[in-house]
Amino acid sequence: MQESTTCLIIMQGAAHRLSGALRESEVIQILLEQAMAAFDARAALVRLLSPDGEELLLGGSLGLSDAYLNKGTIWLSESGVDRHVLSGEAIVIDDIRQEPGFQYPMEADAEGLRSAIAVPLKVRENVIGLLRIYLKTADQVGDQELHLASCLADLGALALEKVRLHQSLFSIATVLNSSLDLQDMLSRMLDTVVHEMGLRAASIRLLDSKRQRLLLAAASGLSAEYLAKGPVLVSNSPVDQRVLAGESEVLHDVTEESGFEYPSEAAQEGIRSVLVVPLKLQERSLGVMRVYSSQPRQFSSVGITFLSSVADLVALAVERAELHAVLQAQYNDLKLDLAEWHRFLALG
Repeated sequence: MQESTTCLIIMQGAAHRLSGALRESEVIQILLEQAMAAFDARAALVRLLSPDGEELLLGGSLGLSDAYLNKGTIWLSESGVDRHVLSGEAIVIDDIRQEPGFQYPMEADAEGLRSAIAVPLKVRENVIGLLRIYLKTADQVGDQELHLASCLADLGALALEKVRLHQSLFSIATVLNSSLDLQDMLSRMLDTVVHEMGLRAASIRLLDSKRQRLLLAAASGLSAEYLAKGPVLVSNSPVDQRVLAGESEVLHDVTEESGFEYPSEAAQEGIRSVLVVPLKLQERSLGVMRVYSSQPRQFSSVGITFLSSVADLVALAVERAELHAVLQAQYNDLKLDLAEWHRFLALG
């Protein structure tokens, strides 16, 4: 009972500190400090999976020398231990020097490292890196300690996801506020969304004046051939009908699910999964925003909420740009009227 209470106190303290973090570096620092304190550890480090998934990049560390941290690249192809961890397995290493698949054992020996716990950093089923805690001895590590390390890592991964989403929204809001040129603004925003969400492509379509067609406003990552495939008629697209009514739609495989217009063209473009969210101002639908994945993808509730938040920002930006265009046109008309009035006075 006492050990369980201690674990709960540790988790409560970690959750409290992590919930207030606003930057990725701050999250990692707090996670490392909590891990060091919980295990009275020799050192700790966080490594994050690179975008191409081939190496582990240093996220932060405590108790390790610069010489050890700069020993070389951590390639997954050369690190069996890390591959096990990134598959979702929490492991205990009794002796790093004799552990098969541990990269740089000689450098670890020179650093004075002997035992370690390694646990994945994952959000739901998405592994983003790992937490490694270097122990003075592995003799006292049991299931409860391994579970505690995994729980700390899960809290850290959730906090990392939160700050990344906040940073992404800030980046997108900055792009949307950077220009009143609607097409340029939307194109750059879509580039940012594709990068931040790790997607294949994205597009925005706005309703025409008769609210019968969805006209292309901007796209990122889609070929000219796909964009020219044909008109998108609301009457022919049950998916868009539901989205324009206010729902978000996830198509896990466009080649197998009904309601998506031009499925064969999408398959030829290399599109498998699609998430569609409405662009709306209060209760008025302006259009739809789509993101495309080249792999079958289960869009999480967090991802859907994130894209819906982006879509709300886009709708406001569209309204602002359209209002600016109207005011600019009225201003130009006023200048013409004044010019005509001056010419009339000059003739008089």
